[in-house]
Amino acid sequence: MYLFLTAYLLLAIPSAAAVLRQKQTPVVAIAWLLAIVLLPIGGSLFYLLAGYRKPVRDVPPTDSRPAAGIERMLWYGCSTRVRYRNRVEQLHDGGEAFAALISALQGARRYIHLSYYIFADDRIGHAIADILVRKARAGVEVRLLYDAIGSWKLSERFVRRLRGAGIEVRAYAPLRFPWFSPRANRRNHSKIAVIDGRTGFVGGINIAERYLDGDALGRWRDEHLRIEGEAVDDLQRLFAADWALEGGEPLSEGLYAAAPADDLPCSPLQIAWTREDRSRTTLTDLFAQLIEEARHTLRISSPYFLPPPALYEALLRAVRRGCRVLVMLPARSDVWLARRATDAYLGELLGAGVEIFRFRGGFLHAKRLIADERVASVGTANFDYRSLEYNTEATALLLDSATVRQAIRRFDEDLASCTPIDPEAWRRRSVRYRLGDRIARLFAPLL
Repeated sequence: MYLFLTAYLLLAIPSAAAVLRQKQTPVVAIAWLLAIVLLPIGGSLFYLLAGYRKPVRDVPPTDSRPAAGIERMLWYGCSTRVRYRNRVEQLHDGGEAFAALISALQGARRYIHLSYYIFADDRIGHAIADILVRKARAGVEVRLLYDAIGSWKLSERFVRRLRGAGIEVRAYAPLRFPWFSPRANRRNHSKIAVIDGRTGFVGGINIAERYLDGDALGRWRDEHLRIEGEAVDDLQRLFAADWALEGGEPLSEGLYAAAPADDLPCSPLQIAWTREDRSRTTLTDLFAQLIEEARHTLRISSPYFLPPPALYEALLRAVRRGCRVLVMLPARSDVWLARRATDAYLGELLGAGVEIFRFRGGFLHAKRLIADERVASVGTANFDYRSLEYNTEATALLLDSATVRQAIRRFDEDLASCTPIDPEAWRRRSVRYRLGDRIARLFAPLL
């Protein structure tokens, strides 16, 4: 008994102290403390592998800070500013996104930098790899960063072929049993590409044929952006920071800076992200502020909807002040537990007046937040704890009114493929089903 108590204290006390030192939301901290107290050995080990945060170096700042508002918030978190000279193309599915990406890759002259959560060993992956190999052999610098978990099916043969052509390839946070890293639970969920400092891509579409052909869930409905201009420089800075984190050589800002953009139209946007540095809460803060500032209509779509308390309460306040709030979710999910946890959030939101829709035109994977006709966020982050508390994510904040209206039109077109959830029918669900939802919701901070 004495030995058991000693072991319990040696494991639980240091682990609990580490949780309290971390700057986490109270709900997440309480979930970890309960796991450690009730299961000191398993809970402590799981926290070491999945919950502990080791800070990394910030992305270097660009220039003096803006005066106020959201721009200043993102400058503080990500060292980015509003970039004015840009051309933005919204890509609404895998066919459009892959066509635009392949065109940009084929036109590369100096360098290609790719960072993807999933780079699949399939038809699309091989098509992109063929282009990268040809470009590398022609003298173009090519660097690929893929997430070791998201791309776990990527074969060694595939990687050896790329490296054999002179392409620099690195895996983000690889797992090496039994020496698991505390970063094992924090993945690089970004999908960004930078070509010659002139063209950049960001959004929800990975390099995988499911985004073109669909799968058992149906056609994948997603959003991606092709950006030309000054904002590409911030995507490059993000890539360089993640590349260095995985042991890649430092990429000089001078050598990989954005190309001149004087010939491009004025289409303002700002890039934002979250990493394991001072930007960790930036996207949560950004989304909360966008919700708070919305006055007429708030449109949100996400494949996973497990909002942290700051966002959940902001949505309720938006409805109470008379803002119309529309939330679009997939009718089917590839993660059963996340779907059940999501259902536990919907009752109060529906009762407050939030309009919730199930998308039935395939699998909804688009991550969008549009506030009035003023601003739209399109990127890689889901509306859940995993994206906002753990993963590396990136988004583009679109500030041009014409571009925002285009995003609204596409969102409203998607509503035609949706079925609204009836609040009365939702309240009549069985007690057993509602209890299952609430049990699943307990795991939301860890999902």
